[in-house]
Amino acid sequence: MKVLHKIADVLDAVCGFLIVLMVGAMVIITTAQIVCRIWFTALSWTEEVTRFLLIWATFLGATCVYRRGGNIAITAVQGLFPKGAQKVLKVLVHVVCFCLFAVLLYYGVTYCNKQVRTAAALPIKMKYIYMCLPIGLGICMYHAFVMALDELTAKEVKG
Repeated sequence: MKVLHKIADVLDAVCGFLIVLMVGAMVIITTAQIVCRIWFTALSWTEEVTRFLLIWATFLGATCVYRRGGNIAITAVQGLFPKGAQKVLKVLVHVVCFCLFAVLLYYGVTYCNKQVRTAAALPIKMKYIYMCLPIGLGICMYHAFVMALDELTAKEVKG
Protein backbone atom coordinates (compact mmCIF):
# COMPACT_ATOMS: atom_id res chain seq x y z
CA MET A 1 0.00 0.00 0.00
CA LYS A 2 2.88 2.37 0.69
CA VAL A 3 4.06 2.09 -2.92
CA LEU A 4 0.53 2.77 -4.22
CA HIS A 5 0.27 5.83 -1.97
CA LYS A 6 3.70 7.08 -3.05
CA ILE A 7 2.70 6.80 -6.72
CA ALA A 8 -0.59 8.58 -5.98
CA ASP A 9 1.29 11.34 -4.13
CA VAL A 10 3.74 11.79 -7.02
CA LEU A 11 0.90 11.92 -9.58
CA ASP A 12 -0.92 14.45 -7.42
CA ALA A 13 2.19 16.61 -6.99
CA VAL A 14 3.01 16.53 -10.71
CA CYS A 15 -0.58 17.42 -11.64
CA GLY A 16 -0.62 20.25 -9.09
CA PHE A 17 2.68 21.61 -10.41
CA LEU A 18 1.45 21.46 -14.01
CA ILE A 19 -1.78 23.22 -13.08
CA VAL A 20 0.15 26.06 -11.47
CA LEU A 21 2.32 26.36 -14.58
CA MET A 22 -0.70 26.32 -16.87
CA VAL A 23 -2.62 28.93 -14.91
CA GLY A 24 0.50 31.11 -14.74
CA ALA A 25 0.97 30.74 -18.49
CA MET A 26 -2.68 31.68 -19.05
CA VAL A 27 -2.22 34.87 -17.02
CA ILE A 28 0.98 35.81 -18.87
CA ILE A 29 -0.47 35.03 -22.32
CA THR A 30 -3.70 36.91 -21.62
CA THR A 31 -1.75 39.90 -20.33
CA ALA A 32 0.46 39.85 -23.41
CA GLN A 33 -2.63 39.76 -25.62
CA ILE A 34 -4.12 42.78 -23.87
CA VAL A 35 -0.87 44.75 -24.12
CA CYS A 36 -0.40 43.85 -27.78
CA ARG A 37 -4.00 44.66 -28.64
CA ILE A 38 -3.74 48.13 -27.05
CA TRP A 39 -0.30 49.22 -28.30
CA PHE A 40 0.60 46.86 -31.11
CA THR A 41 -1.12 44.27 -33.29
CA ALA A 42 -3.28 41.61 -31.66
CA LEU A 43 -1.74 38.16 -31.37
CA SER A 44 -3.70 35.51 -33.27
CA TRP A 45 -2.75 32.50 -31.20
CA THR A 46 -3.32 33.63 -27.61
CA GLU A 47 -7.02 32.82 -27.32
CA GLU A 48 -6.49 29.29 -28.59
CA VAL A 49 -3.49 28.55 -26.37
CA THR A 50 -5.30 29.91 -23.33
CA ARG A 51 -8.33 27.75 -24.09
CA PHE A 52 -6.17 24.64 -24.50
CA LEU A 53 -4.33 25.34 -21.25
CA LEU A 54 -7.65 25.77 -19.44
CA ILE A 55 -8.90 22.45 -20.79
CA TRP A 56 -5.76 20.63 -19.66
CA ALA A 57 -5.77 22.37 -16.26
CA THR A 58 -9.41 21.36 -15.77
CA PHE A 59 -8.81 17.66 -16.39
CA LEU A 60 -5.61 17.59 -14.33
CA GLY A 61 -7.40 19.55 -11.61
CA ALA A 62 -10.15 16.95 -11.53
CA THR A 63 -7.55 14.34 -10.58
CA CYS A 64 -6.35 16.47 -7.66
CA VAL A 65 -9.90 17.10 -6.47
CA TYR A 66 -10.79 13.41 -6.62
CA ARG A 67 -7.60 12.43 -4.79
CA ARG A 68 -8.40 14.81 -1.94
CA GLY A 69 -12.06 13.77 -1.74
CA GLY A 70 -13.22 17.24 -2.79
CA ASN A 71 -15.85 15.94 -5.16
CA ILE A 72 -19.54 16.33 -4.39
CA ALA A 73 -20.80 13.90 -1.78
CA ILE A 74 -24.14 13.37 -0.09
CA THR A 75 -22.94 12.82 3.45
CA ALA A 76 -26.39 13.23 5.02
CA VAL A 77 -27.54 9.97 3.42
CA GLN A 78 -24.30 8.23 4.28
CA GLY A 79 -24.70 9.22 7.92
CA LEU A 80 -28.01 7.35 8.16
CA PHE A 81 -26.25 3.99 7.82
CA PRO A 82 -24.26 2.10 10.47
CA LYS A 83 -20.45 2.28 10.33
CA GLY A 84 -20.03 -1.03 8.50
CA ALA A 85 -22.54 -0.07 5.81
CA GLN A 86 -20.86 3.34 5.44
CA LYS A 87 -17.59 1.59 4.68
CA VAL A 88 -19.31 -0.57 2.05
CA LEU A 89 -20.95 2.53 0.54
CA LYS A 90 -17.61 4.33 0.33
CA VAL A 91 -16.00 1.36 -1.41
CA LEU A 92 -18.99 1.08 -3.74
CA VAL A 93 -18.74 4.75 -4.67
CA HIS A 94 -15.06 4.34 -5.60
CA VAL A 95 -15.83 1.18 -7.60
CA VAL A 96 -18.62 2.94 -9.50
CA CYS A 97 -16.33 5.93 -10.13
CA PHE A 98 -13.59 3.57 -11.32
CA CYS A 99 -16.01 1.94 -13.77
CA LEU A 100 -17.24 5.32 -15.00
CA PHE A 101 -13.68 6.54 -15.47
CA ALA A 102 -12.84 3.32 -17.35
CA VAL A 103 -15.74 3.76 -19.78
CA LEU A 104 -14.89 7.43 -20.31
CA LEU A 105 -11.22 6.52 -20.74
CA TYR A 106 -12.11 4.03 -23.48
CA TYR A 107 -14.19 6.59 -25.37
CA GLY A 108 -11.60 9.29 -24.74
CA VAL A 109 -8.85 7.17 -26.32
CA THR A 110 -11.16 6.29 -29.20
CA TYR A 111 -11.95 9.97 -29.75
CA CYS A 112 -8.28 10.98 -29.61
CA ASN A 113 -7.34 8.35 -32.17
CA LYS A 114 -9.95 9.69 -34.60
CA GLN A 115 -8.57 13.23 -34.51
CA VAL A 116 -6.62 14.12 -37.64
CA ARG A 117 -7.21 17.86 -37.89
CA THR A 118 -4.95 20.58 -36.55
CA ALA A 119 -5.82 23.56 -34.40
CA ALA A 120 -7.07 26.69 -36.15
CA ALA A 121 -4.28 29.10 -35.18
CA LEU A 122 -1.50 26.71 -34.21
CA PRO A 123 0.26 23.81 -35.94
CA ILE A 124 -0.82 21.37 -33.22
CA LYS A 125 -2.83 18.23 -33.89
CA MET A 126 -6.05 18.26 -31.91
CA LYS A 127 -5.45 14.73 -30.65
CA TYR A 128 -2.72 16.18 -28.40
CA ILE A 129 -5.21 18.65 -26.96
CA TYR A 130 -7.77 15.90 -26.39
CA MET A 131 -5.17 13.67 -24.72
CA CYS A 132 -6.12 15.39 -21.48
CA LEU A 133 -9.19 13.12 -21.42
CA PRO A 134 -7.42 9.75 -21.25
CA ILE A 135 -4.58 11.09 -19.11
CA GLY A 136 -6.88 12.72 -16.55
CA LEU A 137 -9.29 9.80 -16.50
CA GLY A 138 -6.46 7.28 -16.17
CA ILE A 139 -5.11 9.15 -13.16
CA CYS A 140 -8.62 9.35 -11.67
CA MET A 141 -8.98 5.58 -12.17
CA TYR A 142 -5.75 5.02 -10.30
CA HIS A 143 -6.87 7.26 -7.44
CA ALA A 144 -10.26 5.49 -7.27
CA PHE A 145 -8.49 2.13 -7.08
CA VAL A 146 -6.17 3.27 -4.29
CA MET A 147 -8.98 4.94 -2.35
CA ALA A 148 -11.17 1.82 -2.59
CA LEU A 149 -8.27 -0.27 -1.28
CA ASP A 150 -7.78 2.26 1.53
CA GLU A 151 -11.41 1.86 2.58
CA LEU A 152 -11.18 -1.92 2.44
CA THR A 153 -8.01 -2.07 4.51
CA ALA A 154 -8.88 0.71 6.98
CA LYS A 155 -9.15 -0.28 10.60
CA GLU A 156 -12.40 0.41 12.39
CA VAL A 157 -12.21 3.46 14.64
CA LYS A 158 -14.07 3.10 17.90
CA GLY A 159 -16.08 6.08 18.84
